Amino acid sequence: MRVTSNMMFSAGMTAMQAQQQELMQSQLQSASGLRIQKPSDDPTGAFRDLLFASDLSSVQSLKRTTDLASQRLQTADKSIGIVHDSMMQAYELAMQFAPGTSANDPQVLKGAAISALAIYQNIMTVANMEMDGVPLFGGGRTITPFDGDHLAATSVRVQTRGTGPIQTAPVGLAATVDDTFQVPVGQSGIGTTYAVTPSTGTPGGYDVTVNGQVLPPILPSARADGSRYLSLGNGVTFNLGGTTSEGDVLSFSVVPDGTRFKTTQTQLQAEGATTPSTVNVTTRFSAQVDPQRKLADLPMSIRVAYAATAGTYSVDINGTPMAPLMANAAAPGQPAMLDLGNGITVNLVGLPQDGDVLYFEVVPAYQGGKMDRPIQVGGGNTLPGNVTGAELVEGSGTVGRSINILGALAALRGALLRGDSNEVGVQLNRLDTGRGQTSDFQSLTGVRSTQVDATASIVATDEVSLQTLKATNAEADMFEVVSRLQKATQTMQMLTSTERTVLNLSLLDFIR
Repeated sequence: MRVTSNMMFSAGMTAMQAQQQELMQSQLQSASGLRIQKPSDDPTGAFRDLLFASDLSSVQSLKRTTDLASQRLQTADKSIGIVHDSMMQAYELAMQFAPGTSANDPQVLKGAAISALAIYQNIMTVANMEMDGVPLFGGGRTITPFDGDHLAATSVRVQTRGTGPIQTAPVGLAATVDDTFQVPVGQSGIGTTYAVTPSTGTPGGYDVTVNGQVLPPILPSARADGSRYLSLGNGVTFNLGGTTSEGDVLSFSVVPDGTRFKTTQTQLQAEGATTPSTVNVTTRFSAQVDPQRKLADLPMSIRVAYAATAGTYSVDINGTPMAPLMANAAAPGQPAMLDLGNGITVNLVGLPQDGDVLYFEVVPAYQGGKMDRPIQVGGGNTLPGNVTGAELVEGSGTVGRSINILGALAALRGALLRGDSNEVGVQLNRLDTGRGQTSDFQSLTGVRSTQVDATASIVATDEVSLQTLKATNAEADMFEVVSRLQKATQTMQMLTSTERTVLNLSLLDFIR
């Protein structure tokens, strides 16, 4: 077979073009550092690169989430630490002016009320603290958790005959049900209704009906603490923490609560009333604040003392006494009420004893959400977010101790403004419990912060691993690239020389 100059030239050009492609590929890899310039270079490698990129994007997004959550929890932990220190200061302030100390002069106590107010305002500031426009203790909501436009009264506490400790008003006209309750035969279980009224035929007894069926009169029983109750059978107990009159009807229902049962709020229907009361009668005394009123001089500490001989109530608000008040007569279906003005009222479900003193405070009520947003940690798993203001400030939840720390500070300030060292002394237990409550939440937040930090560390490790895998899969081996670049360059030089020789021979043949 004859090999012509044209055939040698064509073969050389084809080889040069191939080497040119190899040279360009090597130059691109050298410039970009990437082994795969287009999917056709390595289809399997390109697919792996897409998978690594997708996983890396998810991990980086999760890392940003956990980093932000970690920052919020760390900030919250420091903030709760400030609240805890503030409660310690309040406790020390109460200790300083408690009975038996040297600083019992009323004027000195009134001056110290400024310190109590400063502690209260500091905790309010911390409770409303924000991070990136979102309140730390807002339960996932963006509104301010505590403000002066949304107020509430704390639970009423009682000091028997004005001496001894101040205790929460006893449980009043309320029913409880235990696990032995069974739905009466023939009932659907949607609700079993009870009606309790003082008996007309049995002195001291009560007539009870269950779903319209009248039971024999029931006499009250007494507990070791002196409280009285009715055992209605079937696991249902009715507490008699208030006084009732002949003809009054107290009604409640037992309704399903998941796999168990619970009782509804007791309704009071006074004699002659056509509709039952809608007030809270679960405690003997309760206070309310009209939501339409705007109050000044917050927080308010209110002390109400009862004088049985005159039937009057002496009221003191933040150290300023009011003229003695008389309770309003009970309206049909309502208990007697004490109107303190400015939209503040006290329900009197039963009369206090002579000399009894009632205490409560008016402070901002929590306006945030029920629970902070959970923290996504991958795999569909979540960790709990930050504690809410309802938990930290109002003591709700399983960790809380049911102490409203704003109310506790308001009570301390009120006691100081009244110049009463004995009242200051009885605040110690409440302040110490509030301090313990903040300490518990600080520990809880610390645990959550540690969990999120550990998750963030794992996510950061995953990010580095994926970045390494992605780089290993896509990046070029520069030693190999330089070797191929040098090889292609030398080959191009040789082919160019060969093509020049072929062309020269062809030109000589043409001249001849």
